[in-house]
Amino acid sequence: MDRDTPLRLRLRVTLKLMGLFALVFFVGLLISGLFSRPGGDIQLPLEVDLRSIDAGEAQRLSWNGRRVLVLHRDRAMFEALAQDEALYDPASRFDRRPRSISASHRGWVPEWLVVYAESTDLGCDLEIVLPGAEGDWEGGFRDRCRQGRYDFAGRVYKGQPAMRNLEIPPHRIDGMRLILGAAHKGR
Repeated sequence: MDRDTPLRLRLRVTLKLMGLFALVFFVGLLISGLFSRPGGDIQLPLEVDLRSIDAGEAQRLSWNGRRVLVLHRDRAMFEALAQDEALYDPASRFDRRPRSISASHRGWVPEWLVVYAESTDLGCDLEIVLPGAEGDWEGGFRDRCRQGRYDFAGRVYKGQPAMRNLEIPPHRIDGMRLILGAAHKGR
């Protein structure tokens, strides 16, 4: 009796292919698990009382494993907003923000700015430079790795290492309460 009959050969090839597909599927699941976010894609809301942040001050938070900066802009910060010709993307065409947020001040409420507190090129931590603190610059945000500059609306200046404005997380502001992870209610 011949061991390699056509039927037996076909069954062996089919079983080996099924085993190979199962192995590829299993390895794919393992790899996708390695690159997923720690909390998964679940974004739990975080409420922040804005009354504790005075004008001209900022608060740093951690939300869903990322750093968030909440800035209460004062008059000097509004006056220090960069002119369009100094910015790489003044109309905010290339950044990640809800389209209904104004491109000029990039907030649901003009005096409040909510952004991820990391540069858009290397993810470095941001520091706030107050208006008038440096003679050659009106102030804003500077990343600590490559000294990239952003204005007080989180818009990147021309000639900087980063090419995108600061990213805005999903949020809404109800009176004096910020809710990170919540959809904005249209006006």
